[in-house]
This record gives sequence, structure tokens and C-alpha cells, in this order.
Amino acid sequence: MKAILLSGLIVFALAFFAKNVLSFLKVMFAAKKKSFRVDNLPERIRSFMVNVFGQKRMLKNYTWASVEHLMIFWGFLIITIGTIELIVMGYVPGFEIFGFLGGSAQENFLLVLDVVQTLVVIGLAMGVLNRTVIPSGKRREVNSIDAVVILGMIFGLMMTDFGFRAAKVALGVEPQSWLPISSFWASAFLNNLNASTLTFTAEFFWWFHIALVLAFLNYLPYSKHSHVLTVIPNVFFQNLEPRGKMTKIDFENVPDDVEHFGAGKFEDFSWKDVLDAYTCTECGRCTDNCPAWATDKTLSPRDIVTKLRHFATANGGTDAMKNEYLPSEDWVTPEELYACTTCSACVEQCPLFIDQMGKIIEMRRFLTMEGQLTGTAVRTLQKLGSHGNPWGFESGDRTPWAKENEVPVLGNGAGNNAEEFDVIFWTGCFGAYDPRGQEVASTISELLKEAGVKFAIMGPSETCTGDPARRLGEEALFQELAMTNVETMKGFKVKKVIANCPHCFNTLKNEYPDFGSDVEVVSHTEFLNQLIKDGKLKPVKNIDETITYHDPCYLGRHNKVFDEPREILESIPGLEVDELERSRENSFCCGAGGGKIWMEEEAPRVNWNRFEEIANHGVETVAAACPFCNVMFEDAAKYQGNDKIKIKDVAELLKDSLDLPVKNSNFEKLASEDNAEHKDADSSKNESPSEV
Repeated sequence: MKAILLSGLIVFALAFFAKNVLSFLKVMFAAKKKSFRVDNLPERIRSFMVNVFGQKRMLKNYTWASVEHLMIFWGFLIITIGTIELIVMGYVPGFEIFGFLGGSAQENFLLVLDVVQTLVVIGLAMGVLNRTVIPSGKRREVNSIDAVVILGMIFGLMMTDFGFRAAKVALGVEPQSWLPISSFWASAFLNNLNASTLTFTAEFFWWFHIALVLAFLNYLPYSKHSHVLTVIPNVFFQNLEPRGKMTKIDFENVPDDVEHFGAGKFEDFSWKDVLDAYTCTECGRCTDNCPAWATDKTLSPRDIVTKLRHFATANGGTDAMKNEYLPSEDWVTPEELYACTTCSACVEQCPLFIDQMGKIIEMRRFLTMEGQLTGTAVRTLQKLGSHGNPWGFESGDRTPWAKENEVPVLGNGAGNNAEEFDVIFWTGCFGAYDPRGQEVASTISELLKEAGVKFAIMGPSETCTGDPARRLGEEALFQELAMTNVETMKGFKVKKVIANCPHCFNTLKNEYPDFGSDVEVVSHTEFLNQLIKDGKLKPVKNIDETITYHDPCYLGRHNKVFDEPREILESIPGLEVDELERSRENSFCCGAGGGKIWMEEEAPRVNWNRFEEIANHGVETVAAACPFCNVMFEDAAKYQGNDKIKIKDVAELLKDSLDLPVKNSNFEKLASEDNAEHKDADSSKNESPSEV
């Protein structure tokens, strides 16, 4: 009779669970049917093992929560074996899951199970403290009835198993010496009971445990803890492309039924986006590290993901699923989406490999290509389209410092074949027109000359890579600029490029191959560091300063270039590098990425937050490796009235250590003449990023 009742309960529970899973799969595959990612299987398997079983991402940064989760996670894996044993006991009384191994294998398992269940209870207590003792304003997690139910169910599973084992110990069926915790419960509550009462107690806790297991299984699909079911495919099918690479929209092969581009309706998101949404545990790590959220903007990466889940749950199977737009005032507002700096901190911090930034970018694409982008960013896109740079300057006046420094320019006295040179220096728009950017570009050119590197620039033939356009959502303009640059480089037979702007570096390296580019791309820090290792640049002059290094998002998190800039600084005699608290993968954004450098920003600004951290660190200089970061920090220094901290590119510090002859700089004069020559009726035409 017991076996029949148990079988009926299991069949009913599994049937209901299967119904829920099928409903979820139906919703998930109502989104785009993008192919399953199965490339680079060894890396996928490695990441799965390290991050699911090893909990590597989970153990990063948040010690209390990480230890809590580690105990519960591994406890569940082991307890699942014990639960299987209990279920089989319903059919085979006295069944021992490791009994077939002989010796003390079963007893060892019982000891491990007893200890692990205790650790799970401790983990649950830590979770309760985390949600009650920490003030709500400082708490990442969101308290909810759902969390209470889940914690209660897990606690119930532990206590019912303890109750069952304790009753068995009191009956003399289970070995007391191998179940120390259960034996404690037995001695405290059960030793004075008679055999029939103990038998009933064991049976009661057994049935209670089985019922909780099946209830827990069926509650998961309705809960934020559905990640227990979805985390394995979510981690395995993660995007292994470079973090800074955006997907290409194929404008040439557009299906007839396509109404718009980007993600507007539910069907525009991919099945992996939906899987992400149902995998999110709302832990808040992404939001806790978001620069927009940290500076009181409306954007919360967690909310972006959960809103997609709530949208699917609320509208599943209705006409709203096909007709309602997610980017809207009712769901995800434009203010949220355009607040993103695309720094990727949210993606970096998520232990479940959810791509918050990808969803934001796709919804931005929809809004921008539907004409909903406003403000100074629109003028920037117009100038990119008409002049190939965000200021609207003429291409003929690009890089005025090149003539002064006698830098060869392809197509202008240096021939049309880049094969005559070791490398082509991609100066970027800042190196071309911005006075501060020109200083850095000139410094790099001096270092390359000092090392005997044969290099040239493309000068007027170079145009903006299109990074601002693509990050702001104007994909068509980006592709126009990208194809122009790719064809130009092919015409010059360019094989290798060095880029000092991480945004140019990322776009040229990761995104241009989609448009036929096969050019090798390195950052200036990688190239200069190799010159030092090869002995072609020898830092000899002492710089007795304490400095710190700021990791640019598009160089660090997006492309994993962390060590090379630091190795350059470490090679300089006398220089002491004092790391910021938020550095390397955890670096805080300067606020310029994602086209934000060309947009208005409400106070408090992201760059103020980062520069305040730098100022409080007690250093004399902050070294960066990005013209965007330099501009943002100089703007923040002016706002804070701080003229004590020097803001330098890594290349400038390297040049100082080589003790090269000092040259008179005409950059301000050149920039002033350039501005005067190109002024027009639009007074905002030549705004600098800091003025925006």
C-alpha cells in the first residue's frame, strides 16, 4: 500500500512539474530561435565545472553571501543523494544507497550527510541574518514572500531528514556513532519514546520529507529560485564571444515580416535572453556594481532582467505578448536604457552568466532606430554621418600634430602601401582633434620612433570607427563607417594596427572582422610593453611618485588587458603603484562608455564618483590608458576644484622615464585654429565631451 501511494504521489508531482516545464519552454521559444551555442566545447565544459560545481563566480567579492551559498549548494547536491535513498526506501525497506560498496561506505555517507545538513541550516541562518540585520538601504537582495517560502522549504527538508534519522537512531536501526547530529536530536527528544511511537515518528518525518521534496520541485518554476533548474544550460550556453563585441544586424537579408530592428517586442529577444530572465536570482550583484545605479540613475540591471521575466509571466499566451513593447514607460523606460555606460560590470559580476548589457543594447537599438534618441547624442550622430567624427571637423585637418612630428601619413607622401611599415597607428578621433588626445598620440609616436618602429598613420583617410554610433543604437551608421574603414585599410594593405583608444581597439579587433577585416589589432599598452621586454625602450629615469592605475572598461573588462599597463608602470624606476579598491575586473567606470561621453548626464555624475575614490586614495597621479577616461577625470577634477592630482596616460609616464628631449607643444594653438576655421551657425558643433 505504501509503495502504491508513493508511486501515485510521484507520478502526479512529476506530471505537474512536466506541465510547468513545457509551459516555460513554450514561452522561451516564443522568442527568437537563435541556434544553441556549441562552439568551443572544451571551454564550455571547463566553465561549467568551474562556475557551477566550483562556484568560482559566486565566491567572488561577496564573502558572507558566497560562503552561505556554497554551503547550501553543496549541501543540496549531497542531500539529493540522501533523498533518492529515502524514496527507494519506500519500495525497498532498509535500502542503503552505498551498501553495495561494503565496508564502512554507507556509514561514511551518513556522517557526511549529517554534517552537511547542519552546514545547510547554518547557511540558512546566515541568509536570514543577511536579509534582516543589514539595513535595507545597503542590502543587495530583495526581501519577498518568495524568499521566505524557499528558505522555509529548505529548512523543512533539513529538519524532516534529521527527524527521520533521529527516530531511526532511537530505534537502533541507524548507527549512532556515524550520525552525531541526528543522535543529538534523538537523545534530546526521542529516547524516552516507545518503539511504536518511534516507528510512527520515523514514518511521519519520512512522508513529510517526500512531500516537501515534491512540493519544492513544483514550486521552483514559479519562483526566482528556478535557477536551480536553469543554471546548468544557462552557464553552458553562455556567450563566449569577446565581451565588447556586439552582434551584427544583417540589413541586406531582412525578412519581409520584420517591422523594426533591435528588441522592441518579446519575440525580438532570443531564447537565451528568456532563459537569463528565469535564471536570475535577484541577488543584486549586477545593480550593486552598476555605475549608473551608484550615481542615482534609474537604471538597475537586475530590474531589466526581472522585467523581462515579469513581462513573459504576465503576458504569456496573450495578444500582449506579440503586440506590447517592452521598451516603454510601462516596462523599461528610455531613461533606464540610455543611462547605461556599457561598462559590463553587471555581466562580470553575475554568478549565473546573465547578459544584462546585451538586453539593454538591443532595446537601445530599437529606440534609436525608431527615432526616440534625443539631445546632444543626436547631434553627435549627425556629425559622425556628415564628417566622420563626433565634432564635425573636416577630415583634411585630422591629426595636425603629424606634420610637426614628421609622422608618415598613408596616401599623403608615405605611399599607399602599409606593407612598408611595421604597424599603422590608429589615432582615433581624440588623437586627431582633441588637444589632450593629440598630446598622448604625439607621445606614442615619439616612443615608437625611439624604439625604431617603422609606423605611419592614415590621417585624413581614417574616420571614426563608429563605436559611439553602435553603442547609442544607430547600427546603420556604424556599419557605414565600419565598411568605409575596412575598405580603406584593404586599399592600403594594412596588416597590423596599434590603437591607443580602447573603444577603437575593441571595435577594430572584435567587431570589424564581421565586415571582412583581417587586420591584427593591439592596444598601445600591449605594444609598448612588448617594446620594453624586447629592450627597445629602456626606462632609466626615476619617477619618485605614488600613483594608481585606473582600468578602462573597454581595455580591461571587455578585452582582459589588465597586466600590460601595470607591467609598463612597474618597469619605471621609483614609481610605486597603489591599486584602487575597485580595480581590474572590479574597476569602476569613468562614465564615458556607451556613447555617454556625448550625452547629458544628471548630477551626481559617474566620473565624479570615480575621481572622488582616486582623490581619497592619497596618490599624486592617476594613470589611465584611454582618452575618454582622461577627459572624464579632468572634468571631475575641475568640478571638485582638485588641481593636485595629475592625470596621465601610461605612455606619458613611460616617456618621462626615458628622459627624452622636451619639445614645445603647439596643440592648444592647433586646436584653437582648427575650431576657428570650422565654426558654423550651430554653436554646439564643436562641443568637447566635457562640455556636454
